[in-house]
Amino acid sequence: MSSVPPPNDELADLAAVLGEDNVRTLVRTFLRDFPVSLAELGGPGERKNRHRVAHSMKSNSRLMGAHALSQRMANLETRLEQPGGGDITPDDLVLIASDYEAVAGPLRAFVGA
Repeated sequence: MSSVPPPNDELADLAAVLGEDNVRTLVRTFLRDFPVSLAELGGPGERKNRHRVAHSMKSNSRLMGAHALSQRMANLETRLEQPGGGDITPDDLVLIASDYEAVAGPLRAFVGA
């Protein structure tokens, strides 16, 4: 088990309520699921489904205290919900992956991964 403290205030506050072990479980789930969601977001499928995935990724990023990533996902979610708002581009996927990797390191250290 990692002895690294939560990497941001949001997770520290959550750990104070839920306990660090439970928060580590949430972080592990985020680290496991976010790349899967990113692949789904970039894959074929209906716009409505990509909007749902973007919404989930936004909310989960916010929970992890990943503000820049959450904002990027919020912007994408808004674009996807507007008729003619534009679809996801390869550049979007690269920027999302970059923002994810920026937060994943401290999160991995927190969970000992």
